[in-house]
Amino acid sequence: MNRREIMRPDPPKGFVYQVLGLGLLSCGLNYLIEALSRHSLWEASVYQGTLPLAFLYNSLILGCTLCPALLFRRKRFVIVLISTFWLILGIINCIVNIIRITPLGFYDFVIWTRNTSISNAYVTVWQMILIGIGLAAVTGCMVVVFRRAPKSVPDRPKALLLVFSVWILGALCTVPYAYAYRDYSHPAQAYRDYGFPYSLLRSAADRGISRPENYARETISQIVPDTQSAAETAPESKQPNFIFLQLESFLAPDNITTVRLSENPVPAFTSLREKCTGGYLYVPMIGGGTANVEFEVITGMNLNDFGTGEYPYSTVMQEAVCESAAYDLKELGYRAHAIHSNTATFYDRHLVFPRLGFDTFTSLEYMEPYETNSLGWCEDKWLTKPILDALSSDAEPDLIFAIAVQGHGKYNTDPPEQPYAIFSDGLEDNLSLKNAFEYYINQLKETDAFLSELTEILEQYPEPVVLIVYGDHLPALDFPAESLKSGSLLATEYVIWTNNNCLEKENRDLTSYQLTAYTLGRFGISNGMLMRFHQQRRQDEDYLTDLHQLEYDMLYGDQYLYNGQNPYMPTDMQMGIRQILTDSAVYDGKALIVRGSNYTRSSVIYASDRALDTIFVDGGTLAALPGLLDRIDGNTPIFVAQSASDGTILSVTNSIMCSTR
Repeated sequence: MNRREIMRPDPPKGFVYQVLGLGLLSCGLNYLIEALSRHSLWEASVYQGTLPLAFLYNSLILGCTLCPALLFRRKRFVIVLISTFWLILGIINCIVNIIRITPLGFYDFVIWTRNTSISNAYVTVWQMILIGIGLAAVTGCMVVVFRRAPKSVPDRPKALLLVFSVWILGALCTVPYAYAYRDYSHPAQAYRDYGFPYSLLRSAADRGISRPENYARETISQIVPDTQSAAETAPESKQPNFIFLQLESFLAPDNITTVRLSENPVPAFTSLREKCTGGYLYVPMIGGGTANVEFEVITGMNLNDFGTGEYPYSTVMQEAVCESAAYDLKELGYRAHAIHSNTATFYDRHLVFPRLGFDTFTSLEYMEPYETNSLGWCEDKWLTKPILDALSSDAEPDLIFAIAVQGHGKYNTDPPEQPYAIFSDGLEDNLSLKNAFEYYINQLKETDAFLSELTEILEQYPEPVVLIVYGDHLPALDFPAESLKSGSLLATEYVIWTNNNCLEKENRDLTSYQLTAYTLGRFGISNGMLMRFHQQRRQDEDYLTDLHQLEYDMLYGDQYLYNGQNPYMPTDMQMGIRQILTDSAVYDGKALIVRGSNYTRSSVIYASDRALDTIFVDGGTLAALPGLLDRIDGNTPIFVAQSASDGTILSVTNSIMCSTR
């Protein structure tokens, strides 16, 4: 067979059939992707029937990516390649929906590439092996298709005309569609209504806060005067310490109406809820996205004004410096401390927190001792020591932002080897959910014990303390909104406790971007533009519109609020409350012994900028067995670095010269 026989041109009617085939393939591929997203062929059919315009528009998006295949000689291979790519995205979204409820977004890939170790929390070693085998199989199939798929001479003029026509049609449809379907305040529902292809692409293209139509100096000046009427000083009484305690995936089980428990796993929280100010806290995330909730709490900004699925920690906060509760309270003499019992590099907190005004950041790499639960998350009780260390680290009043992780998923769906201490009734028809829920509530019991211990200690603390406890989002458990007392998957709870009983109980539902302003306002503190704005304008008709104006001006606009010059600078943030020091290093020809203070299991000995395999002995002693290539003598400089799980060096100690014997 010669080359001309292989490279036959497409017959005249063949191009028409190819176009029709691509149209049908786009619809079929979209149907399959939506079925994966919903975990149901029937629900995909309902979506297709009840929201036909959304279905057709998302099929058009797929068609826009598929039609360029007609320009290639190996058009069938290109079609298979593009279709496989979309199917893989659909499968990933299907898995993500199971793990955390919130669908897949573009920034999930950004965050994962910066911290791949997060995969260990959700995927076992065997699952990783299976994924590797699956990817290898797909690659092998692509090679086979590439070799065996027939080639033909494309009718490029017609193909180009088709491609541009489809793209123009897609662009014309995108403008009204994107305007009509832009509300992602409930991400999971928005993906279901608007379609996965559109939502995923929107999350990649939609970034930052859009410029308000009437944004101008005059507009901002009309908003600002109202926010300046409150005093910028706290009451004359002794300023309290504020501790914001963000509990991972916290949900008091009595909020679920369809299950019964053998005992209440959160008696301490229940008691606080009955005695203290509190209510529902409406957050922007479900099952994940802790960093976005804490961003709202720290800054008072509304995540709904940012891009679809955006994580400001990964975008604007990489370079911007933002007004925050930390900066506001520092004007009153406060010190600001962040504490997180996870790696410092997750969500780039070690880079972002200085841009939010924190003076210290104690991450897991600076905590010792600590233990982890069966999923590898640090138990919450180990936060008590760094919280108390922060309180006692200086004479000034303190703002402490503590982020717990014990309640983090992915929850174990297998039956336990030993019965759980607390068990449930009402989920017998869904054993996977029952097992996951019972694992979760028994973790809650430990979190509540930590909360009880912390309040008991703080009750005796000689200074006034305000403890704000709240859940960052609901757990990634398959409970419908109808089964919750709040009726919403976006509603967690908060309570405000004081150690001197100075706060009159008030029940008020808030959003997470209102929580800090409300709390500080109850104690007469109104520093900061956004804090005063929330305190005074919350009930106004133009509240959210004006908030959008202020947010844009602060982060993306001309900063008219500050007369064109941002008054805030990144802090010289110290990693860890207690400074890590190196006092001596002795090498006897076999082992290197380094002594100092405040070492942890994340401490790594460096000899002449070469990392050594380090043995953590205790908080004052590290050891290493240098290899043959590690030349150590009396002229070798030795220092200790705190290393994150991804290898990032977070801080280094003073350097000393090694002594030998």
